[in-house]
Amino acid sequence: MIWSLFLPAFLASIVEFVEALTIVLAIGTTINWKSSLWGAVAGFAVLAVLVAVFGSAIVLFVPIDILRIVIGVILVLFGIQWLEKAILRYTGLKAKHDEARIYETRRHEFDDMGEDSSKFSKFGFLTSFKSVLLEGLEVAVIVITFGLTGATDAFQGLSTTSIAALMALIVVMVLGVAIRKPLTNIPENTLKFMVGIMLVTFGTFWSGEGLGITWPLSDLFILVLIAYYLLLCLLLIKWISQRTLNSNIKEPTQQKYPIPLRILRELFDFFCGDWTVFWGFTITIVAVFFLHSISAFPSAPLLLGAILVAGITISLWAAMGRQSQSMQTKS
Repeated sequence: MIWSLFLPAFLASIVEFVEALTIVLAIGTTINWKSSLWGAVAGFAVLAVLVAVFGSAIVLFVPIDILRIVIGVILVLFGIQWLEKAILRYTGLKAKHDEARIYETRRHEFDDMGEDSSKFSKFGFLTSFKSVLLEGLEVAVIVITFGLTGATDAFQGLSTTSIAALMALIVVMVLGVAIRKPLTNIPENTLKFMVGIMLVTFGTFWSGEGLGITWPLSDLFILVLIAYYLLLCLLLIKWISQRTLNSNIKEPTQQKYPIPLRILRELFDFFCGDWTVFWGFTITIVAVFFLHSISAFPSAPLLLGAILVAGITISLWAAMGRQSQSMQTKS
C-alpha cells in the first residue's frame, strides 16, 4: 500500500461520493429504492470499466515523461478548481455546500413529480445513474492519474488508488445506510481545501519531472510544496476577506449558450473552469519546456522549478482576484 497515494485519493473520493449519495437518497426516499439503487450500481459499474480500460491503455501506450506532464497538468487544473471553490466559501463569497438543504430541495422536487413508488422508475434510475457517474468521473480521473504516475509500478499505484476509492465508497455507503440522510457532519469544504492542495502539489511535482526538472530532496520536496501552497491559500483567504469587507456580494449571472458551446463549456468546466488559470498555466508549461529544450539553465534545474511554481502562483492569484472582484460591488 502506497499511503502517499491512498490518502488524497480516499479524501477526494469521500467528497464526490457524499455529493452523489445526496441524490441517491433523495430518489430512494421519494420515488423508490429499487430505481435509485440500480441506477447507482449501473453508474459505479461504468466507472469501474472506465478505470480498467483507460488505465490499462495509458500504461501500455503512453511514455512515462509524457504521462507525467499530462497528468501533472490535469491535477493542477483540478486542484486549482477545488481550491478556488474552497477559498471563495471560506471568504463568504460563495455559499457553503449544504448537503442537507440540497437533499430537502431534491426530495421536494421528486415528491412533486408524483411518481408511483410501487413501480420501477426510469426517471429515478437515470437520475441516480447520472449523479453517480458525473460525480464519480472526478474520482475516476484522480484514481487513474495518481495511480499511474505516483508509483514506480503503475499497476501497483493504480491498485492503491482504486482501493482508496473503493474504501471511500464503502464508508459513505455504510454511513448513508445507517443514517439515511446526507452526511452533513463531514466538513466538505475543509476536505476540498485539503485535497485541492494535494492535487496541485502532486501535479506540480509530476509535471516538473516530466519537463525534466530535478527537484531538491527528491520526493521529500512534496512536503515543501504542500507547505508553500497552504501558505499561499491562507494569504489568499486573508487578502480576499479584506477586499470583500464592507462590500455587497452578488452571484455572477449565468449566460445561456447554444447546445454545442454548452457541451464544450461543460467539458472545460469539468477539467478547469477558469480561463485565467488555463492560459496562465499553459503559458508557464510552454515556457518551462522551451527553456529546458534550449538548455537555457543547464546547471540550474531548480530555477525551472521556481518558474513553474511561480506560474501556478500567479495564475491562481490572478484568477482569485478576478473572481472575487466579479462577485462583488462596492457599497
